[in-house]
Amino acid sequence: MTDSLSRRTLLRNAGVGTGALILGGRAVWPDPALTRRKQIPRAQKGLFAEGVAAGEPTTRGATLWTRLGGYRKDRRLALEVARDPDFRRVVFRRDVKARARKGHTVKVRVADRALKPGEEYFYRFETREKTSDVGRFRTLRPADSREPVRVAFFSCQDWQAGYYGAHRTIAEIEDLDMVICLGDYIYERNFYDGPREDTLGANGDGEVQTLDEYRAKYRLYRSDADLRAMHASHSFAAIWDDHEVEDNHAGDQPGDATQDPRVPYRRRRHNGHRAFNEYMPFFDPDPAPDLRIYRSFRLGRTAEIFLLDQRQYRDDQPCGDELFVPCPEAESEPRDYLGDQQREWFKAGLERSGADWKLVGNQLMIQSLDAPPGNPINKDSWDGYGVERRDVLGHVEARGIQNLAFLTGDIHTFFAGEVGVDGRGPESVATEFVGGSITSLGIPETIQGTTGAPLTKEQTEAITTQINLTNPHLKYDEQESRGYGLVEATSDELRVEFRAVEARERSTEARTIGSFRVASGEPRVEVVDAMSGRVD
Repeated sequence: MTDSLSRRTLLRNAGVGTGALILGGRAVWPDPALTRRKQIPRAQKGLFAEGVAAGEPTTRGATLWTRLGGYRKDRRLALEVARDPDFRRVVFRRDVKARARKGHTVKVRVADRALKPGEEYFYRFETREKTSDVGRFRTLRPADSREPVRVAFFSCQDWQAGYYGAHRTIAEIEDLDMVICLGDYIYERNFYDGPREDTLGANGDGEVQTLDEYRAKYRLYRSDADLRAMHASHSFAAIWDDHEVEDNHAGDQPGDATQDPRVPYRRRRHNGHRAFNEYMPFFDPDPAPDLRIYRSFRLGRTAEIFLLDQRQYRDDQPCGDELFVPCPEAESEPRDYLGDQQREWFKAGLERSGADWKLVGNQLMIQSLDAPPGNPINKDSWDGYGVERRDVLGHVEARGIQNLAFLTGDIHTFFAGEVGVDGRGPESVATEFVGGSITSLGIPETIQGTTGAPLTKEQTEAITTQINLTNPHLKYDEQESRGYGLVEATSDELRVEFRAVEARERSTEARTIGSFRVASGEPRVEVVDAMSGRVD
């Protein structure tokens, strides 16, 4: 199969009959008692404007997603899964329902013996006259597989801040096992000036608070062709950070950036979580108010991926969540970050994992970021919850857990470094790779927005130098580029690349700005090449 054939969007018009269901060459006729019941009408036309997505793969399936537009009431449509993009070899076919109460989003958990481990499959949704884009996913490798594992990770894609060309380049990567979003898939209000507009919300200012408004936000983001291409090309998993609900919120405590509160915070959080659940391809059809998003995936014997929730169960940030202020209680006062249940699940999972590499989808930096030494800049990260950080990383050290790497989002900067028990060092029990942002602006732009004057190259370099001097555990930082991270794990080593793609203008050219290696059994970052950033 050629690359162009497997990656391009294939639109086909086809009807699906209502007679026998063909599975594995065998006709399966409907139960007459079921056909006598009032059936949901089959959709005649409809729209698939938000594309398709596949998530949470297993060795024999995945959760497949789309949204049916153009209807106010419930409708049926058909799903097909095939071994080829032309659907000559269909292995799974089912009627599915687009429910009005779920905003006509559709999620189907496909788990069938007809699907084989480590194989590529194609899928599509159909009404009588319309067909969705064709999506592609790969089932997980067999449990005993020692094949290399390749994962892309990204975060922070504010709509107004730029374009999503980075997603087009991810879509074109061959042999990815999974793409992971580490949070801030949407932004609940406008934070940055940029080349695109977002006028959603009751006030037309981009701020969303009701369920219908959050749904509209996801539809806006999925209207981007490059983002849809990424989803159609690879299996996907996501965790939320704060902007899926409200900037810097913490458990039951709201954030502080809402301009015009129109909905009580807890109702707003429920709305944000429900919309996230509807638009992400993971299977939780009727979530409780505390939708659980922390979970793990085993990719053969080579890697296990742990995804965390660092928002829903945490206590409020210390010291009023103020940046650059001394805050002794951040290190000394017990404070929940993961919460008891998730923390014990995480510690136990790391200890019993037999995978060569334990990769952690981490919303916020676990390395400390100090200015001056011993004074953490950002209390909204693990730096605000030092007691719990020492508990988790002390467990890693005491139990001799090897080959632990955190893959991190949030801070709109590329960092690579080593993680001591206190987040610093000089000892190291893990490594961390922070993958920049898709569009959201970084430290230089934030300072420019505050001062009104752009930073010179010399000033940017001075900031980098100061960060490096006060944080020697950081082995690389690059603050100017937008992009994502790419990981390849083998039994012997972990390889990581940082890739930059211009976001303020339309571009689909990716360039590598840093590459790194971690040897098995040695939690130290080797900078293989650094086109920018610091090299020891």
